[in-house]
Amino acid sequence: MLGAAICILLALLVAAIDSWGRVLGIAIFYLIYLQVENSYLTPRIMKNRVGLPGLAILIALVIGSALEGVLGALVSVPTAVLVAVLLDEYLVCKDAA
Repeated sequence: MLGAAICILLALLVAAIDSWGRVLGIAIFYLIYLQVENSYLTPRIMKNRVGLPGLAILIALVIGSALEGVLGALVSVPTAVLVAVLLDEYLVCKDAA
């Protein structure tokens, strides 16, 4: 998270040397890029890795970041996976085949 912020700041500083129009263009590009990454790429990657639906991952990230900020966002997906496994293990009735 900190690395991405430093990267954006450096790109904006380099663009500021040339013109303010480039600063605006880079700022708009990064805003669009971050939105696509956070709302499309991250849930799809997490879904493939942890087996949770994308909506569950988004909800976990929003709740975690709202409650505890960056630290909450970091632990929200593993916590959601833990809750899903516990619910599946103890609350879902499985057929005794």
